[in-house]
Amino acid sequence: MTLTAILPTLRASIPDPLAAGAWPADTRATTTDLVVDGMSLHCLALLCGTPCAHTADAGEPAVVVTAVVDTTTTHDGRRLLVLDDGLARPGGATWSELRLLGRASVARLVPTVVCDPDKVPLAEVPLPADIGAADLLGVPCAGAAVRAGARAGSSVRTGRPS
Repeated sequence: MTLTAILPTLRASIPDPLAAGAWPADTRATTTDLVVDGMSLHCLALLCGTPCAHTADAGEPAVVVTAVVDTTTTHDGRRLLVLDDGLARPGGATWSELRLLGRASVARLVPTVVCDPDKVPLAEVPLPADIGAADLLGVPCAGAAVRAGARAGSSVRTGRPS
């Protein structure tokens, strides 16, 4: 457990730590963004739309930026986030590293089920309780997990899934 998980208000002044092996080598966190090879993922999503991907050199993880299209709570009280697409199946995303982009949240972490556009559950991860529709999220993925149109192997390549 990190200090920012225990005291969520700290997320406004210090970024959540990154698991170094899960992200491309030149990735750094800020309080509101992730910067990969000098490219802001928040800006990448604003320029290209979502889903989009930042692909790194061969052998390094790619990063998919996706938007929340809907939030809901199930009858048994579970919180669901429905994402726009961008990940090929069966997966390869490091869901424990899922990050909010574009703003710092000081809300407490709650167990959240992340779903694809068809509401098929992808993972359950702790996320800030105030994440909602239109929020941007970034997740590191094995290159094979990124859909065609956002192929791994180039410095930056974006696109909608085909």
